[in-house]
Amino acid sequence: MYFFFHLLVGVATALFISECFRSRRWFFPVAFGSILPDLIDKPLGHIILAESFGYGRLIGHSLLGICIALAVGYLIYRFRGSVAGYGVAAGMFVHQILDSMWINREVWFYPLYGPFPQGQYTSYFINSFWRELTSPQEWLSISLLVLFTIIFYAKPLSERFGLNIHLPDLQYLFLTGAGVISLGFGIFLLLHLRDISSNILYPLVRGGDPLIGTAALIWCGLVFLYVGWKRSLDSDPVQIF
Repeated sequence: MYFFFHLLVGVATALFISECFRSRRWFFPVAFGSILPDLIDKPLGHIILAESFGYGRLIGHSLLGICIALAVGYLIYRFRGSVAGYGVAAGMFVHQILDSMWINREVWFYPLYGPFPQGQYTSYFINSFWRELTSPQEWLSISLLVLFTIIFYAKPLSERFGLNIHLPDLQYLFLTGAGVISLGFGIFLLLHLRDISSNILYPLVRGGDPLIGTAALIWCGLVFLYVGWKRSLDSDPVQIF
């Protein structure tokens, strides 16, 4: 899957976990963890170790990477009382599920099946940039992420500029709208999964396993609707920012 789609699913998962634990401290670590594997492995495999691997899925896309994050998370929690490490590990797991890493067992189960595979990508970052720039999946993800940031950052902005904004209604409308769009697209794609490559909405899940992408859209839709519903009933909702 593409970068901002990873982040969108990570934000939805982070929002869900934050609501479940009634704590904002989970949000940023989970969201950051959902893109961390690419932030580690792409520069590592395509720049630093380009001649050795030339491959963008290494330690950050492995279960070993998650185990390392959990071990660091345990130390951070024990000595600092922070759940940041656990949140990052959860986000990394979401990333690996979206990338269907179980198919690539040499990476996911490293080092049980030998060394990391090697690739022969040329001009990887340039080609990747243009793929993402022309991807409807990325434009949908970026649009929802930008709106999410504006809506949930509206409180400090309204306080700073003295604006009278009723945030619960605004957040409820956004989350409901985003939920309906994501869930609607996901269900439509799921119903046409057999001939998905010829579906008009196929570009929304291109870049990985279409079934995983479809399930991710449905997951985002359900989370946004659930959190929006919870916030409409909650007199003291969890503040993300």
